Amino acid sequence: MTDLAITGLRKAGPADLNAIANLEVACFGAADGVFSPRQLRALLSNPNSYWLLSLDGRAMACWLAVSNGRARWARLYSLAVHPALRGQGWGKHLIEAGFTWMRVEGLSTCRAEVKADNRAARRLYSGCGFQETGLLRDYYAPAVDGVRLSRTIV
Repeated sequence: MTDLAITGLRKAGPADLNAIANLEVACFGAADGVFSPRQLRALLSNPNSYWLLSLDGRAMACWLAVSNGRARWARLYSLAVHPALRGQGWGKHLIEAGFTWMRVEGLSTCRAEVKADNRAARRLYSGCGFQETGLLRDYYAPAVDGVRLSRTIV
C-alpha cells in the first residue's frame, strides 16, 4: 500500500474522535444523519472499520468490511469533506485510497448509499466508477429517498 502521508491522508483511530466529530458537525446536520460521539466511538474501535483522515483533519472516510460467508465486500459508511475544501478533489482522493485498502484486503465490491437529491455526491460516485443499483424509498427519513451504489473492486 502507498505511504498515506505522501497522499495527505493517514489512518484514523479512536484518538481522532474529537476531530471526526467536529468534521461531522461541519458537514452534516441532524436531518443528514450526523453520527453522535457514542456512534463514532464505536465505529472508530470496530475492528472491521477502516478510517482515513486528511492530515489537517478536514476530510475523512470510513468503510466497514463485511462478509456473508460467500463473499467479502466493503461498505463506504461515511465520507465527509469540510465545506471549505469541497470541489478540490478530496472526496475522490479518499475513495481511491479506500479502493487501495479494499484490494489489499481482497474485498470484491464497494457499496454505498447517498441521498437521491445530493447531485454533487452522485456525480462524485459516478466519476469513481460506482453504478446506481436501486432506489431506496424513505431511506433517510419519510419522503427522503436514497440511492444504492455499487462498484466492483477486484
